Amino acid sequence: MGSFSYTIKKYFAFSEEEIKALALSILGLAFIISYNKWGGETFDFWIGLRNFFNAILLVTLGLLVHQSAQRVAGFSVGLKVEYKIWVYGLVIGLALCVVSLGKLWFLAPGGIIMYHMAGHRIGSFRYGLNFWPMGLVALSGSLATLILAMILKVLLSIAPGNVLLQQALFFNLVFAVITMLPIPPLNGSHLFFASRLMYSFSIGVVLGLAVALYFLGVFLSILIGLIVGGAVFLVYTFHGEPYGH
Repeated sequence: MGSFSYTIKKYFAFSEEEIKALALSILGLAFIISYNKWGGETFDFWIGLRNFFNAILLVTLGLLVHQSAQRVAGFSVGLKVEYKIWVYGLVIGLALCVVSLGKLWFLAPGGIIMYHMAGHRIGSFRYGLNFWPMGLVALSGSLATLILAMILKVLLSIAPGNVLLQQALFFNLVFAVITMLPIPPLNGSHLFFASRLMYSFSIGVVLGLAVALYFLGVFLSILIGLIVGGAVFLVYTFHGEPYGH
């Protein structure tokens, strides 16, 4: 634990390039989720600016939780995680938002790349990168986003009329699901190449939990997520690649 704590203190900080990438991603996602919140039937600059600022806050929280979980998970298996902006994903998200007048969200601003940290993987496979730990590190980001969504759901039960909490909840649920798509460089692509069986279970859990959490309570949503994940896993096992990965 002492070594792990030292690794976090030394390597956790985001680089200047990562900060720029995160800033662009935050602005892009904030624009997407606040696109149709610049007034009602008539345009209102000040209302829109306030909603855009609120969107920046909740997107920043979501991305930092997501990336921080992946960095810490990476350190635990001797991998250094770096955030990279995905320009094509951000452009597609912005274009889809404009075309649909803010009704359709594609929240895929970037992904992660991982580097082997020589000398930090004692007691485990330490001779380079391999798919399994990379897949689990990527998955940790989506799971952390869902945990944040659960916390927001609990806060909403205390303050059910809070619009900002509702927006933050919906953003994190959509973000968790989209990041699990098996499209490079999203989290789902890392897990898909690591183990398609594990991916089938994980995407089922994330999708089932996210949909249920929007309508139901936390504990019931977790149960539904596990049931959906198990069902997807069984379907893939018997009709997909029963002797595959």
